[in-house]
Amino acid sequence: MTIQNALREGHNLLFYAEVDTPVLDATVLLGEALDISKERIFASLPEVIDGESYQRYRDMLDRRCSGIPVSYIRNKKEFFGLEFYVDERVLVPRPDTETLVEALLGFIDKNPGPLKIHDTCTGSGCVAISVKLKNPGLDISASDISREAGKVFAINSYVLLGYQLPCYRSDLLQQVPGSFDLISANPPYLLESEVDNLSKIGWPEPELALRGGIDGTALAERLITDSAFRLKAGGAIFLEGAAGQMEWLKAYLLARGYSEIEVFKDLGGRDRVISARWRRCA
Repeated sequence: MTIQNALREGHNLLFYAEVDTPVLDATVLLGEALDISKERIFASLPEVIDGESYQRYRDMLDRRCSGIPVSYIRNKKEFFGLEFYVDERVLVPRPDTETLVEALLGFIDKNPGPLKIHDTCTGSGCVAISVKLKNPGLDISASDISREAGKVFAINSYVLLGYQLPCYRSDLLQQVPGSFDLISANPPYLLESEVDNLSKIGWPEPELALRGGIDGTALAERLITDSAFRLKAGGAIFLEGAAGQMEWLKAYLLARGYSEIEVFKDLGGRDRVISARWRRCA
């Protein structure tokens, strides 16, 4: 079978399985099976696929047709110009979360110095590790309530940094020691009803990384409250959330003594990240 015919076969299988992006997914999976780039695939359409590579490709297509994301099938996801290991133990990093990284880097650029930073709900570690790679001298730690997520974090830390960043198993900040200049999080922020609906259709990502309470802000509210006792004077909190939650989070931050609130938009023009400063009373 030629590469062109394999692509056509993959597209048809994924199309009838009602996959949203059948051409893209077939191309990415075929490239993974052949260990070549997407660009190389289109330059090699007349070439014949060996039997072993074709079987790998068919196995991947079968998994994709069953609803498993391409990132879990490949065990990799590109994020902020890096390649992170991912599997069913962690949320797949989204391009929207790059907005959080960019907002953090902007704060760091405007506040040079020996900042101490903590990223909670870290999952794969995409936020903490991306920031660390851009600022190797910063003191950065991470945490997640999931023991299994911590194992994925360790893989990415060693592969991308060459050593293990401090990572605590913790319910938000409860088991994390110390105080910080900067606290960041991409907490679970889907509504209970949304997660229940996803569960009914067999959504493969861990519910623990999705479930944000009745209105999706339960974890964010807890972290805002707890961070007031863990941020240094003038320190800041940065949170990812859904666009419809931003006005409420802004009001919640103001009510708990935060100031200088700013909202950052993602590439789609939607409100995605909110930040605020903490200033203790003298």
